[in-house]
Formats: sequence, C-alpha cells, structure tokens
Amino acid sequence: MTHPSGQRRLGRLLALVLRHRPDEIGLVLDDRGFAPLDALARALATQPGRESVTVDEITQTARADPRRYEVRDGMIRARYGHTIPVEHPGEPAFPPEWLYHGTAPAAVHDLLVAGLQPTSRQYVHLSTTPAAAREVGRRHAPDAVVAVILARRAHDAEVLFRCVAPDLYLTRSVPARFLLPPA
Repeated sequence: MTHPSGQRRLGRLLALVLRHRPDEIGLVLDDRGFAPLDALARALATQPGRESVTVDEITQTARADPRRYEVRDGMIRARYGHTIPVEHPGEPAFPPEWLYHGTAPAAVHDLLVAGLQPTSRQYVHLSTTPAAAREVGRRHAPDAVVAVILARRAHDAEVLFRCVAPDLYLTRSVPARFLLPPA
C-alpha cells in the first residue's frame, strides 16, 4: 500500500500528466482523455523517482479520489481540468435546476456581462451545491462568492452540460442571461 504522502505526490503527478502534459512523458490520450493504465505506468516509470510505480499504485491513487479520476476497463482519465484538447470529458446530461460557480468577487461584473468562460481550461466547472462551489472558488480568492447558474433554462436553450462526477458538471460556456449574481 502506498503511503498517504506518496499517494498525494502521485496524485499531483497524475493530474499534471492527464490534464496538461501527457506528451512530455510520451503518453497519448484518446479523445475522451483516457490512457491505458499499463502505458501510463510505463511512461511514469521513465521519470526520476518513479521507476518502480505500478498499475496498482496508480489505480489505488485514482480510486482514492473518484471525483478527480475515472478508472475503467484498464483505462484512466482525469475527469476535469484539462488544458489539452479533450472532446468528450463526460456524458451529455440533463442538469439540475441550478448549478453553482465559485469565483473571486472582482470577477463578478465580468461574469454578469460576458457569461462564464473557461479561461485557461477547456470547460467551465460547475458544482451541484453552493458549498462545493465556494470551496472551489477559494482556490482563487479567500473571499470567494457563488454565482447561481439557471442550468435547466440554459439546457433548454441548447447549452450542453456534461456530468463528470455526481456533484460536478462541465460546459464550454454559460451566457450571462443564465447567471444570477451572488447574494
């Protein structure tokens, strides 16, 4: 069994490779962002300090964080956060009535004018609860606020949502008319 600190380090490395830089270790992802577990283990084993990494360690690390990683049929992917092209990160889904987006207070005006855009990522990340959205927003600002997305109305207007975890949806963008300002 991997030590928790070793598992955290491996988890950060998996995020880097599967979200941003698979090519740096010679890994190829399919259009859904999946890579074969055995190919990932071989590629990681070329990295200093990772020469003995196993498929089991990778699987254990990924399964410890099922919101972030998906493992199935001998394949693995990061569920969200990609800066590299991933065309189908999750299944198209009918969203709940509301979804939530945590952000810095300074960004609220721009969101209400231009809508939600993915900035450096491929998709906008939306949470199913205000608390989860605020937690995500605090990564960018300690005083994060939460905007409400009228998700069903946006869906009815043909905004495509993808469910990548029970509490996480992705979309390419959300027009401003479907956003409510933070209270």
